[in-house]
Amino acid sequence: MASAWLEWTGRGSRLLLLLLLLWVSGLRGEDEEQMCLLEGSNLTISCLYTRQYASSLKAWQRVRSRGPPETLVRTDTRNADLNMAQAGRYLLEDDPTEVMFRVTVRELQRQDVGLYQCVIDLSPQTPVVLPPRIRLVPCEGLPPALALSELQVMAIVLTCGFVLNKGLVFSVLFVLLRKARTSGEPNPGEQQSHPSRS
Repeated sequence: MASAWLEWTGRGSRLLLLLLLLWVSGLRGEDEEQMCLLEGSNLTISCLYTRQYASSLKAWQRVRSRGPPETLVRTDTRNADLNMAQAGRYLLEDDPTEVMFRVTVRELQRQDVGLYQCVIDLSPQTPVVLPPRIRLVPCEGLPPALALSELQVMAIVLTCGFVLNKGLVFSVLFVLLRKARTSGEPNPGEQQSHPSRS
């Protein structure tokens, strides 16, 4: 019985370590979503919020590596049915009845690559950031048929960090378990029988 327990705890601890690695690798993907930037197309993002923020101002911001986020478009009204704001290529439409606002970026450009966030603008010092943040990445390497499937592209979601890391961890786990089975080495705690010499 003790040898079976040692065998299980040996395998269990390796499996537990790999599962912990898998969990940690997915943490970054929970608060950030990657989307493909297709030059010349339009991008529409939907930002959900709770009813307590229905009458609050809303904003779309670009997050820089240094300094405060840059507000690209912000509502100025607090109507109960529809609030709209436009600044250049950015259009924000807030619909408090649906507790959601949409941000449309027209004619995406290469320099739009970066990190963005939907914000409930309570004040410049205390904004409420709505998850997930959106990271626009270049669409390089996509087949032309996929790139031209829609003229007004909502977005192609690439959860690279989250999916790739999980896929990598599962692949490594599979290879290690397969290798352990085919290696012919006895499992820890397993008794070996030897033919008796006479």
